[in-house]
Amino acid sequence: MKKQKINIQTAALLTAALLGTASSTTAQNVSISPTGNAPDNSAALDIRDFTNKGVLIPRLTTAQRNAIPSPANSLLIFNTTTGCYEFRDGSNWVILSCGEKCNKPILYYDERFNEGLNYTNVELRWTPVVGATGYSVSVSKNKQFTSFVMYNNGLNSYNNVGVGNVTSMRINWDTVICNYPYFAVVSASTSCGIIRSDTIKITTKCLPSCGSQVWMTANMNVGTMINGANEQNNNSVIEKYCYNDMPANCTMYGGLYQWAEVVQVPYTNNNNAMGTQPWMTCDPCGSGGRQGICPAGYHIPTDLEWSRYEWCVENNIAPAGGTSLSTFQGTAGLRGSTSSTAGVGAKLKANNSNSPAWDGTNASGFTALPTGYSYGVGGFTGLGSGFFWSATEGLVSGAWYRLLGIGDWRSERQNFFKRNGISVRCLQN
Repeated sequence: MKKQKINIQTAALLTAALLGTASSTTAQNVSISPTGNAPDNSAALDIRDFTNKGVLIPRLTTAQRNAIPSPANSLLIFNTTTGCYEFRDGSNWVILSCGEKCNKPILYYDERFNEGLNYTNVELRWTPVVGATGYSVSVSKNKQFTSFVMYNNGLNSYNNVGVGNVTSMRINWDTVICNYPYFAVVSASTSCGIIRSDTIKITTKCLPSCGSQVWMTANMNVGTMINGANEQNNNSVIEKYCYNDMPANCTMYGGLYQWAEVVQVPYTNNNNAMGTQPWMTCDPCGSGGRQGICPAGYHIPTDLEWSRYEWCVENNIAPAGGTSLSTFQGTAGLRGSTSSTAGVGAKLKANNSNSPAWDGTNASGFTALPTGYSYGVGGFTGLGSGFFWSATEGLVSGAWYRLLGIGDWRSERQNFFKRNGISVRCLQN
């Protein structure tokens, strides 16, 4: 028997006749409606106005599905073997929904998981799928996943990379475009088949750097929050303060740490001098720096390293200032240009388009925030200024720090009581 081709208008009329409903057609659109309403202009076929009927799509077993010759991309079926709705995506059948039988993973990422690391080093996380035997991750420069970002070994792409039965993956990229959107999906292998998450977007950032120095993009926010009235005296656990004892302030600004906690020495060293250590005076430090609470590959910057960065930012990021390196490294108090565009303080501070906003230009990309600090034990103040520890002891009970103040375009180098809790920004080895 010769196969007959039926156009959409004819099919709609036949369907309407079988359903006992009215059908309306235009040159490009068809509606099937018990009330005879015209089709929506955006739909080729518009089934509408039913209150007691649904639409059934073809129901096939897995064997019947696999026997479909050359299934078209986006073909939709209900698999009676698995009890799942499935669609054809290129060369694979992908689970669309299985009700509660096999849940879809929810993929997400958050800069806080990376403890201030740049977005070229992103940790993806996803919710577990019941009964999953493994997961695979795809990351692409486009939503079609035809162009993939490379592994840091330069040999493989993140194209359906099997990561085992885990629920997170750290991605390290060789080369990314700053502020460029990338896309990621995770697929779970289950008894229902392959279940894919929704696609999420990751917008990359680049590390703030100047000269040979490369810094984190955010203040550290690791450890267990304790009340500001208590010492950070548990030497086996990283502890932090959040401004005004509010966790949301740690989320926004990062944690506040006493000096001994920062460099990971006994808390009694907040009141007693350690004496000069190699990791206090190195410049550059590399792997000889004090890791402290920083993640692997980073260290707490020394007083000299801070000064070198400030000098580099002022003199090598336009518009250039004229302060000497020796002035930055050897002068206490305010240093640098008083210009609102050339001053190092202006270039380090967040600008009015950042969140939270500040009064700088952020020409360096450092995005310093007005964090405030905890003083002694028991109080918080200074919200509106930014404070950063160095690894360098300066007094029996003090260490060198950097202050960036509101309305000032310079930076300030001073000693601060080590019991005070202030911010930490880590420097790459």
